[in-house]
Amino acid sequence: MNANFLKPALCACGLIAATVTAPSTPLQRSDVAAEPVWVLHVDCDALRPTTIGQFLLAEMEKPDAQAKFSAFQSIFNFDPRRQLHGLTLYSTGKTPEDGVLLVYADFDPDRLVTLAKAAKDYHGSAYKQHTIHNWIDEKKKEKEGVKPRVYASIQGGHIVVFAQQEARVAQALDVLDRAAPNLASSGAFPQLGASGSTSFVQAAARKMDLPDSTPNAALFRLAKSARLEIGEAQGQLTATLNLEAGSEEVATQMALVGQGLVALTKLQKDNAGSVKLAEGLSLKQDGSGVVVSLTVPTAGAIDLMKADAARKAEKKAKAEND
Repeated sequence: MNANFLKPALCACGLIAATVTAPSTPLQRSDVAAEPVWVLHVDCDALRPTTIGQFLLAEMEKPDAQAKFSAFQSIFNFDPRRQLHGLTLYSTGKTPEDGVLLVYADFDPDRLVTLAKAAKDYHGSAYKQHTIHNWIDEKKKEKEGVKPRVYASIQGGHIVVFAQQEARVAQALDVLDRAAPNLASSGAFPQLGASGSTSFVQAAARKMDLPDSTPNAALFRLAKSARLEIGEAQGQLTATLNLEAGSEEVATQMALVGQGLVALTKLQKDNAGSVKLAEGLSLKQDGSGVVVSLTVPTAGAIDLMKADAARKAEKKAKAEND
């Protein structure tokens, strides 16, 4: 219920906005393992023509950002603003190391393999008809004296599979090769990836065991499952969070906690952005579930993003001058 709950999704969107309209790339249920604990999908193609997408593109066309993208494109021969179609992140385990990322894009497979082989301490291993590449992730800190590694493989010439464990890449390849059960044949998250969805972000989770002790985490711990959709239509940015409880009694508790969090957010007069988002929130109990809806004018959401970026820039400048 925190006003920041949209930020991770919108930040991901910021990496992929582009100017041209293309057929959308919705979640492909048959590409995801059958029993995931959570799934997050960003439909890059659906985001592109939206007002939010256009704004994010304009931000990335600024000189500093443009220089970074030009450098990236010269190395990879790939422009994520125009050639990245979708991102699917899921996990069948409970630790961060269990996650799998599927990247749907127009890329040069040979170029990617060449770059992987040039990475620090590169190794490649055969897995069925595939090669799983791995190298040291120099951006991450050592864990118990060992540098984390990146594991990746290319499937079908248009999907790159990333994970932090070789076994997770192998399992994901089996799913993509239709050699292992997938979400399309599973009863898990039946509404995720449903046809006709206009959302550019979809996410779902279950078996949530959050260690955080904040009221927000407490709300999610009461839920058996959660589903989030974010989209834009008719000048409005909309987000819908469905929380499913085990009973109506638990759902009533969740609704009371949620209403309290909304009320607290509206009292944060020193944070105008949080107050504006809270004003666009509505919460209702629906049987054994709770539905939280956010509707704000897209122009207002963009103003909030601009204000947030300005605050960060000011904070960074102040830190550099101190």
